[in-house]
Amino acid sequence: MRGAGGRIAAASPVHGLARRTVGFFDVLGQSVAALAPSAAATTIPMLTFAVAGAGSALAVTIAALIALGVAASINVFAKRVAAAGSVYTFVSLGLGPRASVASGAAMLVGYGLIAVFELFAAAHFVGHAFGAGPGVMLAAGAALGVLLLAVLLGGIRLSTRLMLVVEVATVVTLVAVIAVLLTVLPFDPVHLVPRVDEPDRIVLGVVVTMSAFVGFESAAALGVEAKRPFATIPRVLLWTVAVSGAVFVFVAVAGLVAAGTLGFDRLVNESPFDTIAQAYGVGWAGVALDVLIGFSFFAAAVAASTAFVRILFSMSREGTLPRAFGRTHRRTGVPMAATLACVPLVVAPVALRAAGMGLRDAMDTIVVAAVGSFVLGYVLVCAAVPPFLRRIGEATAWPVVRAVVLTAVLGASLVAFLVVAALSGQVNGVLLFGIALPAVVGVLAALRSAAGRPTRSVARDVPLPSDVLGGARTLAGTSGEPPRRRGGTP
Repeated sequence: MRGAGGRIAAASPVHGLARRTVGFFDVLGQSVAALAPSAAATTIPMLTFAVAGAGSALAVTIAALIALGVAASINVFAKRVAAAGSVYTFVSLGLGPRASVASGAAMLVGYGLIAVFELFAAAHFVGHAFGAGPGVMLAAGAALGVLLLAVLLGGIRLSTRLMLVVEVATVVTLVAVIAVLLTVLPFDPVHLVPRVDEPDRIVLGVVVTMSAFVGFESAAALGVEAKRPFATIPRVLLWTVAVSGAVFVFVAVAGLVAAGTLGFDRLVNESPFDTIAQAYGVGWAGVALDVLIGFSFFAAAVAASTAFVRILFSMSREGTLPRAFGRTHRRTGVPMAATLACVPLVVAPVALRAAGMGLRDAMDTIVVAAVGSFVLGYVLVCAAVPPFLRRIGEATAWPVVRAVVLTAVLGASLVAFLVVAALSGQVNGVLLFGIALPAVVGVLAALRSAAGRPTRSVARDVPLPSDVLGGARTLAGTSGEPPRRRGGTP
């Protein structure tokens, strides 16, 4: 994108972030941690087994294919636009500023609530591994909150690399432990065959299992910081969904094998793999998994908070939110005010654990609202694909048809998900979705109206002289910042 008059811009509208400093594995760490495959694997038995029963593995497979389609639609934008706002920015480019308010609210509610739940769950699993009481779990939550702030303020490369190490270690251990458990479990292939007379349960299982895939798109929030964003981010999104989907299918199969002798009722609890391990005399494996899954949830909280902060940053640069949220630390490139505003919101609800709220209660309330918000964001970004491609003159049949079909499928899935949640007793989660989302939409719309016309229609990165072959470096190097006057600010 060129600046005014057809010239290469002297500074990026999103200057201040650590521009072009994050490599492939750092971006991968953000995407994998946000999806949190090992942590999500612990929720699949609670969510999918209770709904789909013997059709769980098939339901997980179908959900993975839908998630791959969503990733491909998001990649329509990720291959062409580098931005910190992810889905929020993409919807703005396709459907305009009014729809972007809805998508921005949906992603803020989604990332905010999922970060809350993940830190809550981290405290739960770490405490559960050692039989801790509510007081110790509260202390664990506070300590994890301090660690969350330290990691976020340490810079994007510190957080992404830490997240990747934690997630890889946890996934490898999870797969290894499940493989060991499968060697001691009696296996009957009949348990893997879904009942043909219950297709409705498989459909509901697909809808519920979609919750395991939310957050994978957060890698697009590093579009400004990635070294090769148009190649790296699309590849990361597809591989994250594909590999995580394979892990989820493997876990679902293991659950079905265990259910053949233990029954589904015993697996629908807050620590299903601990139940399996205890039942077959390898309790140490359940304790190890609880600790690792706790740290996996923590890494996911870091990833969700990272994406949340960058949406605040983008909205600030566009003039919707106060300018303070768009300021970054000169050395680390961290949006300081946005980070300091985010962490207390994420940490405070951990106190509910000490007040007696269990993991299942938190999931029924927080995760339902978060997943509903994410799916709404995916509906909007898929709907934005056709007008975006038409506007830039690149509309072709397959991406447009795929986006239209996914918009319809995801829209129906959102309605079905909320209905299923309400009918299964998760009314509080549906109410939270119905209250939080309109409230955030209203606040953003009011702020945008009060600010008048935003200073920039869309906050996204643009080519700089240092990006052009043979071009001179800007005075600010690769950060994309405008030159600084002596003793002053840009």
